[in-house]
Amino acid sequence: MSDRNTRSDRLSKRFQQKDDDADAETESEASRAEEESESKSEPESASEADEQVSVKERPSVLMYLPDDVRTELDIRFDELNARHKREHGEPLEKNRDYYPAVVQSGLTGDDLEDILGL
Repeated sequence: MSDRNTRSDRLSKRFQQKDDDADAETESEASRAEEESESKSEPESASEADEQVSVKERPSVLMYLPDDVRTELDIRFDELNARHKREHGEPLEKNRDYYPAVVQSGLTGDDLEDILGL
């Protein structure tokens, strides 16, 4: 068995108990959330539907960034997050809001602040 498979097996065993415990705790939460979502009307747009989906259900992309780029990305998030909190009264979520907006801005050329609604 390769080192990678061995590590994977070891990690799976280590976190299996935690996952089982978390699953038991979240079953009641999931049923409450399902009842609440059934009582709500259909989302008005694709972005609203996307906001209701857990970030962990999205496909993930691993990126290897140079330290200076990662540092600048984090600093920019902090700046935009502070501004968003002042204007909207709630923080941005890095994985739900910021990272997708950064990628969309890079792909489309749209302004990052416009995408984030700032």
